[in-house]
Amino acid sequence: MRRWLLNFQAQFWVYIKQHERAVAALEAFLAQYPAEARAWTTLAYLYAEKSRFNDAISAFERALAPGTRAAATLFNYGFALQKVGRHAEALRAFEEAVALQPNLDRAWYGMGISLIHDGRFHEAIEKLGEAGRLQPMSPFPRYQLAAAWFKLGEHDKVRAEYRHVKTFDPTVAEHIRTDFGVPQDPD
Repeated sequence: MRRWLLNFQAQFWVYIKQHERAVAALEAFLAQYPAEARAWTTLAYLYAEKSRFNDAISAFERALAPGTRAAATLFNYGFALQKVGRHAEALRAFEEAVALQPNLDRAWYGMGISLIHDGRFHEAIEKLGEAGRLQPMSPFPRYQLAAAWFKLGEHDKVRAEYRHVKTFDPTVAEHIRTDFGVPQDPD
């Protein structure tokens, strides 16, 4: 089958959300054309979507050949690495993503998560703070900030995160309150 037709077939299955067929088509395409970084990236996303994180990591590594490094691919590679507990490698992937695209809030968030897992709470706070600055209405960096402050025994700062999140996401604020022992009215 011609190259463009194999690629079109794989992309068609992705487009109509026939993921198992898309995986098979991409695997067949890549067996013949292993240098196609974009196809490796698509395959990696499909693997990650099915929680096949080790397969996703391998596919992302193929997609991230020298000269083809993209911030979004690096972020997703880091996410897959986190899912299998490879936090030091994930941190490097997120750092490289931020070097390519400094405003990629998800990569800042990913760095914070990896640093928390490594027990590096002060560094995590810095990265999560940047994620929060870039995406001020996202409660997720704030929840993780509260977790890091809690681990450091900074209960006033946990309460401050609770109050801040409560202004725009009461559900996550309630999780902060219950998970970290914030009193009902923390003022």
